[in-house]
Amino acid sequence: MTPDDRDAFLREPRTAVLATSGPKRRIHAVPVWFTWDGEVFRIVTGRGSQKHRNALRTGRASLCVDERGAQVRYLTAEGPVTVQDTVSYEERLALHTHYRGAEAAKRIVDRGGHEGMVLLVLRPERWLG
Repeated sequence: MTPDDRDAFLREPRTAVLATSGPKRRIHAVPVWFTWDGEVFRIVTGRGSQKHRNALRTGRASLCVDERGAQVRYLTAEGPVTVQDTVSYEERLALHTHYRGAEAAKRIVDRGGHEGMVLLVLRPERWLG
């Protein structure tokens, strides 16, 4: 996949699997929503969640984004992850808008909740796929 193809693929609303290393090196892999700006992935998660704790402890994560259909395509990105505490209204709104559209996103985010969330920022160092 060329860098332009990769960028287009990642800007579409897809579910990905985020993998982090838990205690005793156990892998924690869960589906997540994300946004991609051409340089970093942004993933919203609950403060204190396993994803959050693992990111703080190891500072690394891997994200696998796939497409299933007539052909299977995927990209895996691995690299350092930082934690931004807290998530702003605008950041959470951008994520929900990407997946649900502007009207539904506003209804959801206006209910609040982002105050109890953090933003994981993954900067890919290595790509597979």
